[in-house]
Amino acid sequence: MSGFFSRTNRDMKYIFKSSSKLNKKQLKRKKRGISSLIGILFVIVELIISILFTYEIIKLNIFPLKYLAMFIIVIILLLLYNFTSQFTKSRGIGKFLSILVSILLVFGYLVGSKVNWTLQGITSNITKTDSIHLVVLKEDTASSIADTLNYTYGYNSQYDGNLPVKAIDNINTENNTSLNVKTYDSWEQITAALYENSEIQLIAINSNMYKTLLEENENFDSKTRILDTITITTKVAVEKGEVKQKGDCFVMYISGNDDYGTISDTGRSDVNILAVINPETRQVMLISTPRDYYINISRPDSSGKMITGLDKLTHAGNAGTKYSMEALSNLFGVDIDYFFKVNFDGCVNIIDALGGITIFSDVDFVNGTNAAPERYHFVKGANECDGAKALAFVREREAFVAEGDLRRGKNQQAAISAMIAKATSPAILTNYSAILEAVSDMMYTNMPTESIQQLIKDQLSDSTPWNVQSYSLTFTPEAREIDYIKPLQVYGGSGWACRPDYDSVNMAIKLIQKTQNDEIFNVDEVIQELENLEDSTNNTPITN
Repeated sequence: MSGFFSRTNRDMKYIFKSSSKLNKKQLKRKKRGISSLIGILFVIVELIISILFTYEIIKLNIFPLKYLAMFIIVIILLLLYNFTSQFTKSRGIGKFLSILVSILLVFGYLVGSKVNWTLQGITSNITKTDSIHLVVLKEDTASSIADTLNYTYGYNSQYDGNLPVKAIDNINTENNTSLNVKTYDSWEQITAALYENSEIQLIAINSNMYKTLLEENENFDSKTRILDTITITTKVAVEKGEVKQKGDCFVMYISGNDDYGTISDTGRSDVNILAVINPETRQVMLISTPRDYYINISRPDSSGKMITGLDKLTHAGNAGTKYSMEALSNLFGVDIDYFFKVNFDGCVNIIDALGGITIFSDVDFVNGTNAAPERYHFVKGANECDGAKALAFVREREAFVAEGDLRRGKNQQAAISAMIAKATSPAILTNYSAILEAVSDMMYTNMPTESIQQLIKDQLSDSTPWNVQSYSLTFTPEAREIDYIKPLQVYGGSGWACRPDYDSVNMAIKLIQKTQNDEIFNVDEVIQELENLEDSTNNTPITN
């Protein structure tokens, strides 16, 4: 080898000499010298790229130590071979390998950077966009805000927070005016003021509350229209959860927001699932709670004072994700460590990025147009679904007369199970780029980046399948009555709600505890065992 080094060193002396002054042998040596120099430059570039790649992979922190060490050893060996080959007759092979390795490492560096960027994005502060609808009577002739500057505006100061105030302030500032404004304490008062006694001509209302009003007031949609919408953008600080030790069980709240577009912290939550995840036993327990469960929820009023009362679970999210977590935490008596929030667009994009999922349905049905514009036929058994079809599957409830929202909760769990199966399969590697694009703006979580990295690292270390079990809470029999109307104490008015079946709540608590206690089980078998135990206890003869 030393001879090759010496010969190459002599060859390089001819590089800068004029070819016209060199004989045939010297020209040959000059060409060898140039070739070796080019090869060495390729290796230097490879070295720089290797350092950048190694730094990014270490920072990513998702690979087990054995894989990381393997990467580094292979990179070093390739560098040494490509460098030393430039002093041998294998310099051509070395150049080719150096170029090929550099291309692969650049690709790996870009992937690593993108993953790091995405992880930071979904766990950092988010931009919250609130929409304030300006609502007028259906027959009102106004076509723009400029036509309403002499109107009397109204808003619900008791239940709609201070967002309408901000919207009205924006209108005053942009139009150099001072609008006439009246405040009200209930939705009944403000709607009567608009279309019964004409005290006001326009209602400023938060879009989240507008949806609630449409749902609970059957006349509102037919009598009014949205004239314009004002958006207010603010930064929301995501309070990170605590980093768990490797293998520790944790509870995550999965929230499905009924909005499209960029994810927001506020808004009604149609999907309310607690995922109890035990990395040590590979057990996942999914607990689904109906959106219309009539339980205690809380929200802050405009002064920051907390208002607590019986209301729909879905309304808790209007004040922010943490209030939904608080409501479920109180219902089950369990600490919820993290949340994961995704909206309708996010659901569609993530599933499409995964390349579709296979959802196993317990029933045969066709969704209605309220769930999706297109009607899909879902068979009992396996259903191959893209994002749009999967969204129709998880949103449909009108097709299930007997079960309604209970069936929707089961379908949501089935879709999540399908997503977990796909996301933990090797197939995810072929769609990594699309997946990262899909999740960047459509979901967010307070799970620390370190905890996410540890989960990925554990999955790469241990490919043992996860045992995903699911359980859906049920209503009391009276809750199935169509006219089961309850006062909504936190957000005002009244609406259809369902009283919890606390037997199912207690069963969910037991399943959560079993998962936390490192037990591996099948839900159906546990339920059957407890029912048998209860039957045997009830049938035990009483002796004197």
